[in-house]
Amino acid sequence: MNNLKKRYIYIQEQIRSNDYEYYILDRPSISDHQYDELFKELKQIELAHPDWVTSESPSQRVGIKPSTDFATFKHFKQMLSLANAFNADDIENFHDRILKNLGNKEQIEYFCEPKMDGAAVSLIYERGILARGVTRGDGTIGEDITSNIRTIRSVPLSLKESQNSFPDLLEVRGEIFIQKSDFNALNLRAKEKGEKVFANPRNAAAGSLRQLDPAVTSSRPLAFFAHGIGACQGHEFTDLEQIFSTFSSWGLPVNNYNKLATSIDECLHYFHDIEAARENIPFEIDGVVFKVNKLSLQKQLGEIARSPRWAIAHKFPAEEVHTEIEAIDFQVGRTGILTPVAKLKTINVGGVNVSNCTLHNLDELNRLDPRVGDGAVIKRAGDVIPKMVKVIPKKRNRAAAVQAPKKCPSCGSKTIFNFQAEWLVMNINNSKPVKKFSSNYEAQKYLDDQQSSQLNIVENRLNTPFLKCSGGNNCPEIFQGKFTHFVSRKAMDIDGLGQEILYTLINKKYINDFADIFSLKEHRAELEKLERFGQKSVENLIQSIDQSASVELHKLIFSLGIEEVGETTARNLANVFKSMEALQNATFQDLIEVSDIGPRVATKIIDYFCNIENITSVKKLLRHLSIGNPNINDVNEEMKFLGLQIALTGKISPMSRDEVKNLLLSGGAKVTSSISKKTDCLIAGENAGSKLEKAKALGVRIIDATELTDFINDPKTFL
Repeated sequence: MNNLKKRYIYIQEQIRSNDYEYYILDRPSISDHQYDELFKELKQIELAHPDWVTSESPSQRVGIKPSTDFATFKHFKQMLSLANAFNADDIENFHDRILKNLGNKEQIEYFCEPKMDGAAVSLIYERGILARGVTRGDGTIGEDITSNIRTIRSVPLSLKESQNSFPDLLEVRGEIFIQKSDFNALNLRAKEKGEKVFANPRNAAAGSLRQLDPAVTSSRPLAFFAHGIGACQGHEFTDLEQIFSTFSSWGLPVNNYNKLATSIDECLHYFHDIEAARENIPFEIDGVVFKVNKLSLQKQLGEIARSPRWAIAHKFPAEEVHTEIEAIDFQVGRTGILTPVAKLKTINVGGVNVSNCTLHNLDELNRLDPRVGDGAVIKRAGDVIPKMVKVIPKKRNRAAAVQAPKKCPSCGSKTIFNFQAEWLVMNINNSKPVKKFSSNYEAQKYLDDQQSSQLNIVENRLNTPFLKCSGGNNCPEIFQGKFTHFVSRKAMDIDGLGQEILYTLINKKYINDFADIFSLKEHRAELEKLERFGQKSVENLIQSIDQSASVELHKLIFSLGIEEVGETTARNLANVFKSMEALQNATFQDLIEVSDIGPRVATKIIDYFCNIENITSVKKLLRHLSIGNPNINDVNEEMKFLGLQIALTGKISPMSRDEVKNLLLSGGAKVTSSISKKTDCLIAGENAGSKLEKAKALGVRIIDATELTDFINDPKTFL
């Protein structure tokens, strides 16, 4: 037997093994991309050696035989899988094959849909009543999961009356899935109860469907979208667009992202639009599907062994790759929190070389249990941040588990655990909680108001703690981090103090406090002698420092780096307290009355201004500053943007985004960083990203660059 034949047999065995893990155990051991690559290689070998192909080849069937735990049911019409395309050339070739098979050059309409990453099912309705729900199984025979399907609220038990009469028998093909937010909540509840945590929404959906107890399925947040039709008796359809319109009229849920395309170019535009909006789509997808719209043409095109000729799945570029863990370190942030970070064997993910991957917190570290030498599956979350989604344990001589350090890796100070907590007011007699609060202050106030000796307060720790360095400013990472934040563009905006120069000045003891930055001009001669410095660079730096000394109050507040105080919170504090002195003297009650500030943030602010070191530092700093407060959120009836919620995206010109943002805020608008149904409009500049796609999907008014000036002058004409 030659080496290629051995490789061919090995690939078949691997695909069968992974089919079993994926469809039956719901525990896949390889990524979708790896599976696709195996299948692609299998088909290439079979194309070169068609005499090797047998009916047992994975290319000749869809999935795997169903589990014996459920009764089986033979599909009226085989549930086929889809061929895959991975680039625009593959889609063009698909289109050319269709034209060739049809024997004409007529315009072809395609129905475009997101490719759901869930579990495929077939729902059978008899005269409008749900009679049966069946899994895909091996494409011919599936598992009867009717009792579980009936628990899913988005699946109608009876079709809604409409002008379209019900078929005698209707087989609806679709996908069971779990929305991202529901999946996160499901895992959070499972973790709190010490139960199994699911790896991804697809596994959670598939596992939930195959529960022998329907009550378990009912407790899972499953949803359903119809994406096709099987057998149909007593009703005639002409195309997919009509099918989905009729499905909607009958109360069957249909994906709102579906779209009809009149050319293959429109299909490719649709793919890129969905890809750009992917992170904002509330459910997991791994590509898009293109189907010939007209059913008569579908019938004419027919099918091959496992796939229809009239449809194809255009998969997104591989987001998950395998690599190896070389080390696991703990990095110290500017607030002192220690974050576990995996050092990886460098791998390219979506066009970017990745060698480091944050593990976020101790919860994630414990869940993944990564160790040096283990394999890891890496995904770029949102095409930006590398995320470790799975660890593949080393089979032999596995390294010891990573332990949380007892000392800070930067300064050697003792590490401490910080817990998030809630405070429960308990009934002493029956030990049952009466009410819960997010701060001890609120709980104590409630207790005082009740004046009852039958109540007491119990602190309840909510989750695994995060680890923090106790060294404070004695820790180099914390000390340098707070200055990096202080001089950043959205804070004091001191140009010329990049990280390397800043660290040099700190190490040379020219900067020990915020105020020292504004005294650097006194050391002009010494600075010019330092490496990377010169007369011109020092002059530019001093000029930038002088300009930053005239600062708006909200930027000054933000620059201090108070935990939990971001840009918006800093603006709200500036508008309410008007001065730094008033903010420093604010009580807890004063703070929680400020918009968007709760007990946790209020406590952080109180703690900051109770620290004698911080008080001294701020007092010295204020001597160098001229502080303005434009009160940009003060309300009056003449404000042009009063009451409007506006978002920004893309490169805006000729004004900068910050200039537009401040102009909107001064006019009474609420400028947000995300899109929701509450958003009144989105100002979209060049290279607008996923916000633009989400705005379109939600029907939010979009203001482009050519309309910006007119909108600013008279927003009422646009809304």
